[in-house]
Amino acid sequence: MTSPTRANPSSATALTKAHKAAVILSALSSETASAIIQEISDAHLKAFARAFSDLKSVPAPLLHAIAQEFLLEVEQSSAELMGGLEETKKMLASLAADDRVNRILAELHGGGSASVWKRLAASKPEHLLPFLQTQRRPIAAAIISKLDFEQAAGIFSIADPQYAHAILTELARGTPPSQEALNNLAAAIEEDFLKMQAATPSGDGVNEIVSEIINFLPSTKREAFLQHLDAEDKEIAQAVRRAVLTFQDLHFRLNEAGASALLRDIEKETLLKALQFGKTNASETVTFLMANVSKRMADQYSEEISNAEPISEDDGERAQRIIIRKLRELVQMGELKLIPPPT
Repeated sequence: MTSPTRANPSSATALTKAHKAAVILSALSSETASAIIQEISDAHLKAFARAFSDLKSVPAPLLHAIAQEFLLEVEQSSAELMGGLEETKKMLASLAADDRVNRILAELHGGGSASVWKRLAASKPEHLLPFLQTQRRPIAAAIISKLDFEQAAGIFSIADPQYAHAILTELARGTPPSQEALNNLAAAIEEDFLKMQAATPSGDGVNEIVSEIINFLPSTKREAFLQHLDAEDKEIAQAVRRAVLTFQDLHFRLNEAGASALLRDIEKETLLKALQFGKTNASETVTFLMANVSKRMADQYSEEISNAEPISEDDGERAQRIIIRKLRELVQMGELKLIPPPT
């Protein structure tokens, strides 16, 4: 049977919605049409092509009639067009498959898998640890890689050392999961963890993640893990150790100019706490940093540290971590360079 469009109809009512959509798309400028086509699936594009191929020609009056019909439908709609995240989810759900909707929402602030990771970041380590322990090690490691470094370190601080070492080793060995894998993982976390609560990089990138987590561990646990990794896999252990940057390392990772640049960006209170605690865990770094301030200032710092109340391990290591975090920021901005660690 001959399609009605082959008769070259003279009115918009003789065309299907697919034909009308194809007509409007083809009438747009190439720039506008190209932007739309990039956002639609191959299946929809094939439907447009099939519908347009049915048409022999589209006279200007017919094109105007199709455009007017579209505008009339919009003007006659009695329903108010609602916006917002929830309405966006409903609209996308009616147009695309769930996995595609999740990928799109993941790119929006507060939506999709992006929202899952944000809410996961608000979870306490003691709540996250039991959930992680129910997962296979690669899955647990992938989840850990998406957490804030301090939050991840909090989990490992309360975990059984054998489990913590196993997951950190998995992190160091593994490759970063793809975005698709992370989206699927986010959906599982939503169902298996967050709802119950309410009722990827290169090898160097992986080692940097591991090193950042290690930096937030208490020094005793940090050294215990590194020793475990030495025994488990020498090659990976060396790569992780190269990526690790601690307060204890500063005396051989910075030159004098780098030390001066770093000290200019550190608040005095934080510096004094780090130096005070450093006398017990990083004496060479304390000597190095004090040598890179003026004698008057060094004497003042020494006097204030001598008169200060005893500092706790938590407060001291927290101050040292703040300095390391600032150092990494300065390195990323290109304001100073680190000296490579000895091999």
